[in-house]
Amino acid sequence: MRGGARPGPKTGALKVHDLELDLMARTATRQGVLIELHAKEFAMLEVLMRNAGRVVTRTMLLERVWNFNFEPNTTVVETHMSRLRAKIDKPFDVALIHTIRNAGYSMHGPR
Repeated sequence: MRGGARPGPKTGALKVHDLELDLMARTATRQGVLIELHAKEFAMLEVLMRNAGRVVTRTMLLERVWNFNFEPNTTVVETHMSRLRAKIDKPFDVALIHTIRNAGYSMHGPR
């Protein structure tokens, strides 16, 4: 799949670069290291991985993760994204979550 998350070795799994998300077990691993995620972080990561290589807007995350209609004053996405990056990107050499200025976020490995 060009740009998107590649299906993992088993059904119900997504993979982007060295990050794997097991949708059935609700676990995330990167380089074989288990990453502890809260429910909203897992949901955000799933949306990002399903749309790997594409821009995911703040509004899309609010609708898909929180079932909110657009609320311009909330910082819930930014707060959770910061926590997610601390777990997914910070401990590793390659960042997978990228901010697309004035657009949203994108997930991809090195290009």
